[in-house]
Amino acid sequence: MTPFYTRFPEIAAAETRVAFVPASGGPLPRGEYGFIELYCDEPDCDCRRVLVQVAMPQAPDQPLAFINYGWESLEFYTEKCHGDVRAARETIEASLDPLNRQSKHARQLLNIFRATVKSDPAYVARLARHYQMFKSTQAGCVADPSPVPPEESDDAPVPLLTIPEILEQFRRIPENADFAPYEAALRAARAQREAIIPELITVVDRVAANPKYYTENFAETLHEFAIYLLAEFREPRALDCFWRYFSLPDELALDLSGDMVTEGGAAVLASVCGGVPAPLLKLVRDESVNEYVRIAALDGLMVQAAWGERPREAVIEDLRGLFVSLPRPGNPYVWAALVSLVCDFRVLQLVPQSRQAFAENLVALDFLGLDDFEKDLSRKDEEQIEIFCERNAPIDVISVCQGWACFGDEEDEARDFEPWDDKVENRISMPDLASDQFARDIPSGEAPYVAPPKVGRNDPCPCGSGKKFKKCCGK
Repeated sequence: MTPFYTRFPEIAAAETRVAFVPASGGPLPRGEYGFIELYCDEPDCDCRRVLVQVAMPQAPDQPLAFINYGWESLEFYTEKCHGDVRAARETIEASLDPLNRQSKHARQLLNIFRATVKSDPAYVARLARHYQMFKSTQAGCVADPSPVPPEESDDAPVPLLTIPEILEQFRRIPENADFAPYEAALRAARAQREAIIPELITVVDRVAANPKYYTENFAETLHEFAIYLLAEFREPRALDCFWRYFSLPDELALDLSGDMVTEGGAAVLASVCGGVPAPLLKLVRDESVNEYVRIAALDGLMVQAAWGERPREAVIEDLRGLFVSLPRPGNPYVWAALVSLVCDFRVLQLVPQSRQAFAENLVALDFLGLDDFEKDLSRKDEEQIEIFCERNAPIDVISVCQGWACFGDEEDEARDFEPWDDKVENRISMPDLASDQFARDIPSGEAPYVAPPKVGRNDPCPCGSGKKFKKCCGK
């Protein structure tokens, strides 16, 4: 791979993308990060991808990340990867290059790059144009810098689904569904972003206005796709409908959206705020809102710092204000979440307020005890911050949705649990549960504890009813 700037230095100087992190609120230090493009210099190769090397200007010889990305269709890269759909999907979604050393900041830089290519079609087109320019300078090149008319191209784009077709595709997910048509609909929605946004907002508003219907008809999934798409688009016009939806009383918001609130709620809520804290603070203080939504909104404040939307110092002042303005005694789990943020992000200036909350018995001790709080404060690493930032990366709707249980690949799951080959060194042999020796190791009259499998709210109920767990035994 050869840097683009070696052949087009003036264009590279003008068109290389640079990200600026204004304040250190997460793992990434303050400063500029250049996304330097490298392209394949083999004359008989037409891979149509870029290797992006990320580095800071003050240390150009110390790359922080190497990112693989391709702008063509999934089908194109599947063929290039000899039928490996997973490798092809990683190419179009952008992934860290396994052949190059990655820094501890690589994952965050990958998230920034992914958010950029999803929100800026002009940048994607620029990468494709740079590739064509680079290839045109090689003898015997296979790439033509001039556009190929669709009727003459072997890789002519597939006609986009219409917006009604997209919405219809999202409406329901049958049992053991193939993700491919849903992925195609998600990509079509991205390509028609401005046209579909009002429709998506209408979908969420419709559910917020009549939640009972959708809790009784839980097979309806259109609103879940709509929320994740609007979150990926970082669409501020969706703020009002999101707040009506997530402010629904009791557990309605959880029942309507499964694990969305508890697993990705902070990123979803922060996505539509445009870096403004007031909507999140309003949710956190509202005692009528479900506690899990309030905790997600609280985490959303730190997400704004992690994404570089607000300085860490400004978020700390918001947390300071919550110690004063949260209702007393209020919800003990919301108080525990507030104290946890102080602990996890080492906000030492708010430790006295946190200890006072424990003294006033405001904190749910089964969530976080005072001893654990004091112990965790002594940590000097940033592991917890990195875990938080990775868990709350900008929304990638395809990555989120393809992980749903209804799209599970049974063959992949079986491969994940295949036993290791007996010849592998250092293999740990587990005892035969039926052996006499193992039986003698168990105290008489006691059976070994076997933890039940974890069932997600949206997973099929293990009782075999065919319903989602949350609508059956998980009620």
